[in-house]
Amino acid sequence: MASSPETQMPNKLDDMTLRLAELGNERDRLDTEIEAMIADMAIEPLAQRSAGDWAPDGAKTRKYLELTQRQAAVETEIIDLRRAIVEADEPASSLH
Repeated sequence: MASSPETQMPNKLDDMTLRLAELGNERDRLDTEIEAMIADMAIEPLAQRSAGDWAPDGAKTRKYLELTQRQAAVETEIIDLRRAIVEADEPASSLH
């Protein structure tokens, strides 16, 4: 027996809400890691930042770039998901 769209919506909405919470947790973790890396870099003498781990191709620079790219992707997904939740939560008749 197929379920009606009305019975599927709450599950979809619940799934989206759960995913939004997961993304929020990931964003918090990324923010913390990025802040720690910035603090770590700030204590490095300026002359040493251009070499070693903080050099343009250094391990910490690559890690920082990976984290900030993931952070941007998470933010985009959060925005898209919030829009989808609003759209899914609004009855079509309320648009008229």
